[in-house]
Amino acid sequence: LKPFCLKPLKLNCFPWHLFGSPMGTLPEAGAAYPRVIFPLQEGMPPGWKGIEKLYGPTSKYAGKVYCRYNSVDGTHKHVSSPKQVIQIDCEAKGTDWEPVWAEYQRIVKERDAREAAIRAVDREARGLLAGEKREAAIKKFHDRFGALVGPVVFCFAGWTTRWTYQPNCSQVRVEYIDPNGQSFLLLKDLECLFQTQLDNGTGDYLEKLIRDAKALADSEVFAQGSKKARETGGVYEAVGTEAVADGGEGRVLTREDRAALATKRQVYRGGRDKGSHSKRARLVLGTEGLEQTGWAALGSPDDEKQAIVYFRRFLGERGFKSDVELLLLNGVAAEQKYARRLRGVYYRMGELVAGQPCYQKLLHSQKRGGKVGCDSIYLTWNGGHMKWEVTTALRETRPVVACSAALGEVGPVSKAAGPWKVQDGNGDFFEDAGLTIVEAGVE
Repeated sequence: LKPFCLKPLKLNCFPWHLFGSPMGTLPEAGAAYPRVIFPLQEGMPPGWKGIEKLYGPTSKYAGKVYCRYNSVDGTHKHVSSPKQVIQIDCEAKGTDWEPVWAEYQRIVKERDAREAAIRAVDREARGLLAGEKREAAIKKFHDRFGALVGPVVFCFAGWTTRWTYQPNCSQVRVEYIDPNGQSFLLLKDLECLFQTQLDNGTGDYLEKLIRDAKALADSEVFAQGSKKARETGGVYEAVGTEAVADGGEGRVLTREDRAALATKRQVYRGGRDKGSHSKRARLVLGTEGLEQTGWAALGSPDDEKQAIVYFRRFLGERGFKSDVELLLLNGVAAEQKYARRLRGVYYRMGELVAGQPCYQKLLHSQKRGGKVGCDSIYLTWNGGHMKWEVTTALRETRPVVACSAALGEVGPVSKAAGPWKVQDGNGDFFEDAGLTIVEAGVE
């Protein structure tokens, strides 16, 4: 979440496997192979298509995806790389292939730089800072709260702590898991994330969370976790608030529990279909976000109109065209976990993502003097599944908050087939017939 950094981002995302990775890439969740990729990415000559296939079981890359290229007229088949495609195409045309190859490399390099910038913004939004930024955030957190310690984090309300005995080194690894299922192995990572949330205006809850945990912290009870993991030679986990305040017992994870946990982690890492949607990456998203008050809460049709007028005027003052495309996402059922995060006005970003328009949610904060910014919530196209998605990142492997029904062909998001499905925070998606996305006209 970067609520007060609004600018048109220059984006364009292409899957790595289109560029002929020799080691293959992981298959896309829900995709059927072999599959045809047409047209190819910018820089490749017209008249060619890609065929994605899976390496066979005897290959050291078994289960990964590779791509071969065929000319549409059938003259050339099983060409192994973009470079060879360009050489063959230029030879047939009687032109020099080297300038074309150089231009293709330039396009790839620029794309890589854009994607790296996207990843950097996404990492910073999730509190994954590096270098001096990370150290500065941690110091700022320490200046206000002091350094976090295990017994305190153990007592965070709703958090689970897991101790894992590692026989190879006879050490016990401690893992802290928040209510959304996000895991932290290093307390400094947690401090960095918390400070990022404070800086972004989404960390108002931290003062009470830390104060209550410090009052409850008990080093002796915390130490029991490590002891029980060693005694069992396995994994022990407990909810600190229950163990300290109520004398509750944790649990030892059985071999079956650990196998199920490993499978769950693999699903999150690799992405796998669960029904008709794509759960490509683990969703870690707060339910509240930056508080929207007054007309920004979109509590009535009049509020919606006022929001459209205000945001359009603001974007115009920032150099956007007066008819910049705005979308209104509303009608999400109140019982949906992420209803407040989904509902809002989205503006069309500067460039295409996956060949289609991409939209980002706008925010208005009275606490910040009426400033306007962006939430890390996007409306973007998924070409592999032919559907529109609400996501929290602009990358190939991304968490999905909501998705439309699959479409037969590309169309505007306001015309996307319904009903939309919304995630419940546990990876399951449920239909929401009320969710609508409409274009906001220019008045």
